[in-house]
Amino acid sequence: MGLDDAVGQLTAWLATGKQSVITALPNLATALLVLVVGWGLAWVLRRAVLAAFRRIAARLPPGLTRQAWMETVDDQRAGQVAAGGLYWLVLALAAVIAVNALDVPLFSGWMDKLAGYLPKLAVAAVLVLGGVVAGRLARNAILQTASRGAASQAGKLARLTQVSIVAAAALIAAEQLGLDVSLLKNVLLIVMSAALGAAALAFGLGAREVVSDILAMHYVNKSYRIGQVVRIGSQQGRIVRTTRTSVLLENAEGELAIPGRRFANDPCVLLNEEVDRGA
Repeated sequence: MGLDDAVGQLTAWLATGKQSVITALPNLATALLVLVVGWGLAWVLRRAVLAAFRRIAARLPPGLTRQAWMETVDDQRAGQVAAGGLYWLVLALAAVIAVNALDVPLFSGWMDKLAGYLPKLAVAAVLVLGGVVAGRLARNAILQTASRGAASQAGKLARLTQVSIVAAAALIAAEQLGLDVSLLKNVLLIVMSAALGAAALAFGLGAREVVSDILAMHYVNKSYRIGQVVRIGSQQGRIVRTTRTSVLLENAEGELAIPGRRFANDPCVLLNEEVDRGA
């Protein structure tokens, strides 16, 4: 009698399990379909983002902006990071929808919370990526502006500006995720304001000589011509060409670059008027 009861109970369990599987088949099929469609959509979007980054680079005018964009995309792999992030975001959303389609109460609550958190995570990632790109563009702009002088000061200022932009973007992203960063924002504002002010002052002081040379060359280009032989201090030579900041003299030892400010501050003797007609 006990054996018959055990067999009957096992048969009832199997029948119940079979009925549960049959009942769940539509949900399983729906979940599987959602995962497949989500994977395909994620793959397409990843390719589209990579192509968009390449098109942006191709349409940018040659020069500083394109250089900064290419350095950010290629060196820091910003395009791959953005495409990969979108890929996994879409897969995560597909997984959430698939689990909800299974109608399992234990997991549905977790998935609902995750679904509400994913958009915030996506916005935070976009903010950080935008901060990285903007910081690199600002850094290159400062370096390009100061390419003719005060290189050490410009490098520090450019790096500090880049770090400030990225840090600010990271704090905004953290706030978007629901973290309390009010204290960190105030500290960052104070520190970065002081640091940027000090760096800008150092850059300005370091660029004084460069600015003096540029202003003096305006006077030099009006007063002297290529081919004239001049003596300034202990240096003597024939003017072969000029730049925005200096005059190049040719003598027996080779070419000598004289800063433009020396023509304004030191006595300069014009020795002859033999202008180079080929210049």
